[in-house]
Amino acid sequence: MERVLLEQKSRKELLDYIVSSGSRAREKIAEAERLLSFVRSRVEGNPRLKELLGRLTESLWIPDPPLPGSAEEIGKRLEEYEKHLDTLLEKLKALSLAVEVLERVLPEVDKLKERLERWAQVMRDVSPPLHLELSKFLARLNRVLQGLPSLEVEKGAEVLKSLLESGEQLEAKARAEYNKSVGLLMNEVISVRELLGKALSVSYPHDRFELEEGMKKLSEVERLLQELKKTPAPFSPPQVHAELARIRALASQRLSEAVKPSEAAVLEAYSKLAAGGEHRLYLLHELVESVSRRSGATLEETLAMLYELSKKGLIKPLVKVS
Repeated sequence: MERVLLEQKSRKELLDYIVSSGSRAREKIAEAERLLSFVRSRVEGNPRLKELLGRLTESLWIPDPPLPGSAEEIGKRLEEYEKHLDTLLEKLKALSLAVEVLERVLPEVDKLKERLERWAQVMRDVSPPLHLELSKFLARLNRVLQGLPSLEVEKGAEVLKSLLESGEQLEAKARAEYNKSVGLLMNEVISVRELLGKALSVSYPHDRFELEEGMKKLSEVERLLQELKKTPAPFSPPQVHAELARIRALASQRLSEAVKPSEAAVLEAYSKLAAGGEHRLYLLHELVESVSRRSGATLEETLAMLYELSKKGLIKPLVKVS
């Protein structure tokens, strides 16, 4: 349509159009040069981006403006040239945005990949299903990184940005599961320590050596868990739990030798209640009912044995009369 109009213009109108079109073309050339310079400087200054986009940036160029002989011809050529510049500008704008995303996201993805590789090792025995999920995600991430050169730049930036968000969520999930596992074992240490302390308080001198060795081992486990809480590292929760179970069994055995079997069951139930994060005020009947359910003793037996255990100093149920 514009070509038809060009043919119908007077010489003055044609001259005005050529001047206006040339001015627009000059502005578009300047913008294209700015964008192309931005993209090339970013790509050349970043080895990762140069590997991905080096050939593409080398293939981009800004064509020279047309300089035919006649005024009518130059008007037509300028129209085509402007359209070409418009297409080039759109491409350069999209490329500039993608380069900015890649420049920001690629280093973050590399760091995330290293962290997830460590978490995959840490979670191998802590949570095998989560270890498998981490391994699958890392395999997918590696495939995307290896295939980036074959993807369109904008698509590659979009995929990496999405993977970064998913990976960060997976990392948070792994950290939460790890902290939960370590926390449960630390609660178990508190429970076993209390039971072991009670066993030591009622044991005879010749029985104390094995219990004291158990206390030393328990302290080693506690130090290990504190270090694991501070700095996540691979470990086997089943092995730690087995060691705690061994020490608990030893303490329970010594207690059963010092107290009646029924009292030992009530004592263990009370100790678990006290160590389970349930430190709160109980009404007397609530305490008796809770320990009764855990120990299997009747309400009457539980109440009587709580009295005996308190009298022996094995438990300390504090009473507030109001």
